[in-house]
Amino acid sequence: MYTVLVPVDGDDDRVDEQLEAVRELAAGDESVAVDVLHAREELDFSAENVDDVAVGTLEEGLVDLDGLPETVSRIATALREAGIETDVHAATGRPEPSILDAAERFDADLLVLGARRRSPVGKAVFGSVAQSVLLETNRPVMVVPT
Repeated sequence: MYTVLVPVDGDDDRVDEQLEAVRELAAGDESVAVDVLHAREELDFSAENVDDVAVGTLEEGLVDLDGLPETVSRIATALREAGIETDVHAATGRPEPSILDAAERFDADLLVLGARRRSPVGKAVFGSVAQSVLLETNRPVMVVPT
């Protein structure tokens, strides 16, 4: 089984691009399985250092998607309708380490990240979740621009 991790947020355009990329990847290949992940950062006022709470909880195999952005339900439904085995997970903690942790836990063969197009100056000061994940993972990553 080829496992694809798709971290999604609430941005419709970004999720649409990720969905299309996964559909193309899985076209005619029944051995592709997708783990959709929504990482939500929540403040923990008991931590003296924010870095100490980088990865919080991971809820696996969610059926009830209430409380998650509509984009999570939309991509999961579209992938399932395309015949792609899909599970939904939610992480609480900083997005970058939550994504990296999920990639390890699910032994993802590929991460499909959405990223905003940026100006040359924006690229120099990237600072995005996508860049952080790219720099920290040892797994293959597909970045789809929006």
